[in-house]
Amino acid sequence: MPTTESELRQQLADVCRVLFRLGLVDYMGHPSARIPGTDRVLIKPRHSTRIKSQDRIAPDDMVIIDLDGKLLEGRDGPPGERFIHTCLYRARPEVQAIVHTHQHWSTIMSIGAAPIHPVIHVGSEVVEQPVPLWPHANLVTDNELGDDMARTMGSSPVGLLQGHGIVSAAATLPEAALQAIHLEQQAEANWQVLAMGHQPRIIPEEEIKQRQATGVGWEVRWAYYKEVAGIDA
Repeated sequence: MPTTESELRQQLADVCRVLFRLGLVDYMGHPSARIPGTDRVLIKPRHSTRIKSQDRIAPDDMVIIDLDGKLLEGRDGPPGERFIHTCLYRARPEVQAIVHTHQHWSTIMSIGAAPIHPVIHVGSEVVEQPVPLWPHANLVTDNELGDDMARTMGSSPVGLLQGHGIVSAAATLPEAALQAIHLEQQAEANWQVLAMGHQPRIIPEEEIKQRQATGVGWEVRWAYYKEVAGIDA
């Protein structure tokens, strides 16, 4: 895993590219990571006429902010919703990486306040517990909104912003990205079964644990998605 700021910048660019190639972000949405051993956060810059498609954002484009959201380094400004990141980092010291997207199916399920159940075996653990729903479509542009969102999300790995998007928090950037990917897969499957007029079969805890014990780790999945995105190993 990344041990230097340079390596972390590359991983952040990789996450942007993977999420873009999977259709989970366009020019909006943003991942971030704490710079190890500091109170500084590396984050994708605010979209602009220069910062456009996320599969073309370079490591050197990333900007650095502090936990108050103040720009410390970078050619471009930070995202307006940087408080999604800073407030969660302050509330949860164990979190080292965050992804915010406006992914389609998860957002639709949030609009209907419909629960996203574990129904597909791979990635089921991300929704093993109820996914918290922040009942606002606000842009999270200040500490008050960010703190309220963080309280709603609690210790969950993922959260829904109603009519807005999702937040994923993890120990590493690949894990935060994979959680967003798996949440979207679970959300789409739930929606499609409901559209059939059926209630989805919820995978019980013991079956989730069995798959976790016998399946591959997140590193293998991340290597696959990097390959899908055309990123060299």
